[in-house]
Amino acid sequence: MCDCRQNTERRLLEALPAQLPEGHKNLSARLTGYAIMLGDGVMVSRQVMPIDITYQAPNRAGVMKDKKQSMSMQANYCMFCGEKYDKDEPEASAA
Repeated sequence: MCDCRQNTERRLLEALPAQLPEGHKNLSARLTGYAIMLGDGVMVSRQVMPIDITYQAPNRAGVMKDKKQSMSMQANYCMFCGEKYDKDEPEASAA
């Protein structure tokens, strides 16, 4: 698997100080949109895209009510380098 996430986070830490006020402390930068996937004794990090879903559904009285749901969609390729994620990696859903 590629190391794009680590490289990008490292490059952010190198570039961000020039844009921050003088005297700043404890800088950290972490890419979000990743989930830890577990399966068959293996743990991997996969890129995920959060999805917000809204719809209307009838309640017990038959009145339509707004509903919201959240889930994540896993990426098949690294968004930075285009490398395909290994098919042997866990396919567990991200929560």
